[in-house]
Amino acid sequence: MIKAFFITALVHTIMTPDTGWLQWTQSYATKEACHEVIWKDFDKIHEAIKNNMGMKLIGILELRCMTYDEALKLNSKLGH
Repeated sequence: MIKAFFITALVHTIMTPDTGWLQWTQSYATKEACHEVIWKDFDKIHEAIKNNMGMKLIGILELRCMTYDEALKLNSKLGH
């Protein structure tokens, strides 16, 4: 089975639950390729999240590369 990795941000918002993992739609074949994009485009990624979330966003707590299933499991633990 092929794993796809996504840029994934842990965001803190004014919504309930107030913390959750948000994933990009662009996938990467390896975790290393995903990490490379985070390092290269760190500021652009933060700006895109801020623009997308608007006034709902309190802060971006973390950026990671993870699979869809990993994000789903972490979001379930957060009450999503």
